[in-house]
Amino acid sequence: MSKQSHEPQESPSPKPTLLDPMLYVVVFLGGALGTGIRFGLSAYNADIYRSADPLLSGLRNGTLEANLFACLLYAALTAYLAGAPWIANRSKTLASRGLGMGMCGGLSTMSTLALEWFTTSATDHNMPAAAVYAGVTLIAGLIMAAIGVWFGSSLAQWQGLRRETISSNTAREEGDQR
Repeated sequence: MSKQSHEPQESPSPKPTLLDPMLYVVVFLGGALGTGIRFGLSAYNADIYRSADPLLSGLRNGTLEANLFACLLYAALTAYLAGAPWIANRSKTLASRGLGMGMCGGLSTMSTLALEWFTTSATDHNMPAAAVYAGVTLIAGLIMAAIGVWFGSSLAQWQGLRRETISSNTAREEGDQR
């Protein structure tokens, strides 16, 4: 006969994050998606690249759109996941790494922004246009991030209320059936 222990069993310790192959897969796939979207935006905007206005001539629409879209998405994702306790930690980690680090990281590009800024200021000798590009990118990026936080938080709050309503309606219906 074997004795059954009534002592609580220790749960196995979680795998260290860097040893989780699934994280590498979701970051890779997200990065490929984000890079593809950025390439598409740049290719689509290649012909509408320059403005006749000397101050706006430094704006590179594809890079600007990609960076602003990444600010919006990453902020919305982070705010949503932070406000969604019903989502399992593992799912939050995979979504954050795949969509956030991978897709938004591949979509946004600091190196291309720096190259375009340098090209506008040094090669084109248009420092005012380069300053406008940097300022628009910074200010619009902060605005898009704020909108993303508002949207992600609102969505999480709305879904939380919806889940509570469904839960209370289900409990009420079960009570009525008794």
